[in-house]
Amino acid sequence: MDKSLKFILFNSTLAFVSAFIITTVIHEGGHFVSYFLFGAKPTLYHNYVQTLAQQLSLNVKVISGLAGPFSSLFQGIIFGLLVTGLQKSNARYLLYLWLSLLGFINFFGYLVMTPLSTAGDTGQVAELLHLGYPIRIIIAITGFILLIFAVMKMGKYFSIFIPNESARKSKAKYVYHVMFFPIIIGSLFNTLLAFPVVSVLSIVYPATSPYVIMSSFSVILKSTPQQSTRSEIETGIMKWLVLLVLCALILNRLLTLGVG
Repeated sequence: MDKSLKFILFNSTLAFVSAFIITTVIHEGGHFVSYFLFGAKPTLYHNYVQTLAQQLSLNVKVISGLAGPFSSLFQGIIFGLLVTGLQKSNARYLLYLWLSLLGFINFFGYLVMTPLSTAGDTGQVAELLHLGYPIRIIIAITGFILLIFAVMKMGKYFSIFIPNESARKSKAKYVYHVMFFPIIIGSLFNTLLAFPVVSVLSIVYPATSPYVIMSSFSVILKSTPQQSTRSEIETGIMKWLVLLVLCALILNRLLTLGVG
């Protein structure tokens, strides 16, 4: 493997793993803050929130249940705006791109899961509101369409890391190392970080959800590469990304003990 491609793979995997952990913390943090504001005495864990107060009103349960997914949606939008505005081929931009994509996947992915599982946030809310199955299916179909749209819209920005003189075959190599392989390696790693789990969904989500990003492969290849000089992610290992992923890993493990 070309040395520059090794650096791209390593840096992108670091950014992906960090972004995934951050996305999960933001999502669960949304639940935590909502429950806290309603006086529900929550405890924040690495992939779920536990509350001691049992007598919660329907409104509190619904609002707090949706707080996590909507926190992820806001994350996707905010970092999506940064990605579309900056368009620079550096490591910070790559991290923003992963954060935007994973935020959208988290939100729209939960919509897709609405009729399939009551363990997910939107499935629980649908049960609380006694939504009919046809409505849940409509929510899931809408979520799937918007998910694919978001992935296609944001995924094309991986092309910024492809040199503009690259032939199609070379472009594919860059896409494999900046997006494909980091998803495969990172998803395996993030699945291990999901333990201990309270629900099967806690394993299924990190193991499978990021793979939808791969559907943007053809869009990336068709996009016009904008990089005229070598990106910093192919010239060496970004030390701040190493530090970021270490901090994220420590935070993930500390949250297995619970904070509240």
